[in-house]
Amino acid sequence: MEDRNNSVVFTDKIHEGNMDTSKDKVDVSAEMTSHAKVSDDDPVQLFDCCLVDHSGRQFACAHDHCQHQSSCFKTDQLQEKLIFHELRFHPEDRMIWCEEAFPDILRFIGSEPIVEFPDYRFIFNHRYICKDGRISQFMHEGSLTFTNDIWMPSLNLKVFFEIADIKSDETIVLTLFKYDADNGYQKVFSKEYGGICSSVLSKRELEIIKLCHEGMSSKMIAEKLNLSIHTVKNHKRNSMEKTTTHNITELIHYCIKSNWM
Repeated sequence: MEDRNNSVVFTDKIHEGNMDTSKDKVDVSAEMTSHAKVSDDDPVQLFDCCLVDHSGRQFACAHDHCQHQSSCFKTDQLQEKLIFHELRFHPEDRMIWCEEAFPDILRFIGSEPIVEFPDYRFIFNHRYICKDGRISQFMHEGSLTFTNDIWMPSLNLKVFFEIADIKSDETIVLTLFKYDADNGYQKVFSKEYGGICSSVLSKRELEIIKLCHEGMSSKMIAEKLNLSIHTVKNHKRNSMEKTTTHNITELIHYCIKSNWM
């Protein structure tokens, strides 16, 4: 993933035996990557509606103008004459979501084969600042919706509720599920953000593996990190030995499964 003018560019997943070529690199369209920008005017990325906790009578505006426009709630979710208190997105979690979690969704979806009717579910938690100043965790659950013939997901939120009594730490856990006709929804991606990484790999080794996952060859990585290509290959080999994996594809999957990247 490269930062070009604050937009996010993703590449296709690495194929075994093709470590030193950029032939499989896919540059996702500007329309897709523009949604992954972090902007002060856009506090949450790609929710298809505002977030309403009906049981707790709280809401978070996905468009930053619910207080100024009565029509902001796209589905008239607040028609009932009750007082709903506004929640503010926690700034640290918002940055993690925009810079790490949502780009991971894009990267994962970009590595999946395009099908006519994709069916994915998501679950993740996020901290909000309540009206009285409390910081509380909320759970989000819903489906990924693909529109306008673009392989670009939006978050179709179905469940939003407070989980402060269940989860009190500061980590964000994102899980994706994919529907299988034989077995129902199966977990295909899970990652924890904001916690302490317990990886057996060094920071440099993880950095190189992440760049491999983004489609960069050893030569490209060496140029980007100002290293020799021999050093890059040694880091890859040492990483495989530490994780008892046999190729770069296995190594990447091992790191993702271990929540190291």
